[in-house]
Amino acid sequence: MNLIGKIRISWKYASAIYIVSGIISLALAPFVVFQPTLIPGFLTLKLLTVPVLLFLFVSLQRGFSIYFYLNLGMSRNEYFGLPFAVDYAAFVLLMIISGFIGNLIGYGQ
Repeated sequence: MNLIGKIRISWKYASAIYIVSGIISLALAPFVVFQPTLIPGFLTLKLLTVPVLLFLFVSLQRGFSIYFYLNLGMSRNEYFGLPFAVDYAAFVLLMIISGFIGNLIGYGQ
């Protein structure tokens, strides 16, 4: 199975993580437009929220659902790490775009 297929499967079991992390990302993006120097702090903040979301994901999920996805060819590391890796990559891209927009408007000077 390729990476795109695994990301599609991860949406099925981790859609709540994608939604919560997306809300956090979209809430931080306007701040970067007006103050692009906040990007390093927000990247660190996002990295600090990952363990909290991972703890909630592991503790609140159904115990036997992981075996279904393991049988589809995903490892435990992919099962737990893929949603966060995809979210962080999307967050970095969003921060770059927001910082670029802020510099275009003139707030980054």
